[in-house]
Amino acid sequence: MFHLVRIVVAAALLCGAGAASARERPDDPLRPLTACPFGKDLQARSVARWPAGTPSRAVQTASGPMQVSVADGYRMLLAFPDTAPFVNLKLERSQPGKLAADRTAILAQMTSFAATPGAPVAPFKVLEREGVEIMALNNPTLSGGVISVYTLISERTNVIATAYLLNQKPAERKFQNYAQYQALRDDFIYALALCMAES
Repeated sequence: MFHLVRIVVAAALLCGAGAASARERPDDPLRPLTACPFGKDLQARSVARWPAGTPSRAVQTASGPMQVSVADGYRMLLAFPDTAPFVNLKLERSQPGKLAADRTAILAQMTSFAATPGAPVAPFKVLEREGVEIMALNNPTLSGGVISVYTLISERTNVIATAYLLNQKPAERKFQNYAQYQALRDDFIYALALCMAES
């Protein structure tokens, strides 16, 4: 999905860079989300906390870069047993009073992705489940390094989750066709939404 592969790689590198700073911060309301049941057999391959002293991240939009605030967060890679990673997941808590502006920036980013000429994405969708808003971008085929991008927002808890659902070589993934991928994707997204709603 055009530039999304580079975004995922950058996020994975940030996971490693943030690991050392993740160890000793006692105020950690996001930690329970990292232990959510993300779907049948889907488990955390790596977990790293957002680096302390980094209050925001940039997102690219049609009108230029915008900032998304980050009071705290985690970067995770999720995988099924004996497969390559299926999800690159960011869990973030917005800075106090910044959630509305953060949502505006993320919505602008995702609509910019969807409107890019030639981008292999199905129509951009905004859904709701268990009080959690879900923004969805899906590649309608199993092509490219990233098949789907989902952002889930819980206004009640001030939490934003961003999930990049990854493609892999057929021998290294749990799904072999789009219907199988879609079932795994939906199971994960709904499990994450439910966990965010109950946290």
